[in-house]
Amino acid sequence: MGITITATKPKYTFDMGYGGFRNLRTNIALAINKEFGKNYAAIVYCDSKESYEENDRIANELIKKYNLSKYDDILDFLYNSDYGGKISYKTCKHIYDLIKDIDYEDQYFRYAIIAHNDYNKFKEFLIDCYSNRKNMIYF
Repeated sequence: MGITITATKPKYTFDMGYGGFRNLRTNIALAINKEFGKNYAAIVYCDSKESYEENDRIANELIKKYNLSKYDDILDFLYNSDYGGKISYKTCKHIYDLIKDIDYEDQYFRYAIIAHNDYNKFKEFLIDCYSNRKNMIYF
């Protein structure tokens, strides 16, 4: 079982495992702010209520310290459930603007057998969603 990112009449559809989805969102978090992204990536090491609370506390401190509230819509995407979510076409554009100039040439998030130029295709997908007012959904 995995995750699919799509939209109505999508330019691309992205199939991946939960690890790939995690990598995609971690790279988006790193694009927001390196320190915040490193803390976001560390969630996978949380193994108790206390460690999750500590990770959240640090995330909130970093959001305040670096004025990251301007990314609230993207933060909602990062912290939303891995399954059954959606983001607006405006958030798609916000993510695109954030990652458009980052070279992810050697990084992939889809299943290895279909991975090819994932981030460039994802950027095109985000612009297509924005231009045609389509929400991105993932399930």
